[in-house]
Amino acid sequence: MSQKQLVLTGFLGIVGLAMLAGMIAILFPSWNGSDELLGSLILTAFYALGLMALVIYGKRMPKSRMLSVIALVVSLVFYLVGIWFSRPLSRQWESVVWSGGFISIAIAGGFIHRIFVWPIKLNRLGLTFIKWASILCAMSTVGIVVCGFVFMGTSYWGEAYLRVVWMSVVLTTGTTIATGVAALFGMKPDQVEDGMIGTFVQVSLTCPRCGAAASAVSNKESRCAGCKLKVRIEIEEPRCTCGYSLYQLESDACPECGRAISDDDRWMGTQSVTDELD
Repeated sequence: MSQKQLVLTGFLGIVGLAMLAGMIAILFPSWNGSDELLGSLILTAFYALGLMALVIYGKRMPKSRMLSVIALVVSLVFYLVGIWFSRPLSRQWESVVWSGGFISIAIAGGFIHRIFVWPIKLNRLGLTFIKWASILCAMSTVGIVVCGFVFMGTSYWGEAYLRVVWMSVVLTTGTTIATGVAALFGMKPDQVEDGMIGTFVQVSLTCPRCGAAASAVSNKESRCAGCKLKVRIEIEEPRCTCGYSLYQLESDACPECGRAISDDDRWMGTQSVTDELD
């Protein structure tokens, strides 16, 4: 059995045990089983589902996935210790245990946010700014919460501090939702606007080494079929710094942001170019 199959089997086994314990508690309410055992199984099942989602969707960012998994496991250990040893522990150590669980899960949440938001690609400067604002807000939220647990403790959280926490949470949530909406409904980086050519297009050329007719795909490495010379042709549509397309724009200023358009990027028209070549 492969490693992936073992992990999947373990996750499904934990979820199955939690389902069985839940069904027993529902069907036999007078069962004198341990509440700690039931709570541990249910909590572990939720963590198993979260870890399984990370294993599936975090492949592109293995380091962040590993750190988030470690943080989740640490938080689970803290919570299990709190469930099983809450009575013998003193109030001070009980606070340390629960605080450690919250800190670990906050750190895990920051890495999980990075796993899902960082790979999103947006083709507008304003939307990219929202994405980075989401990442920075998530990092600041994790930092604020961790510092609150480490240096103050929940019993010393004042109203001003809670306002800062909730403001950071609201900003993170709003910018993350906006980033997701832009990624779902906005134009993808590889989509083409009307009148524009794509990023990857077929280009015909003559090989500069052997003189044979060759073809290449723009912005990708290609090879001559005869001499195997590597060829890479870079193309990029002229755009304003705000992302507005300058194709067939006869104005000397961007209609979206008002910035002046340099002579190198200004549309000259096919006839004007032909006249210059003549």
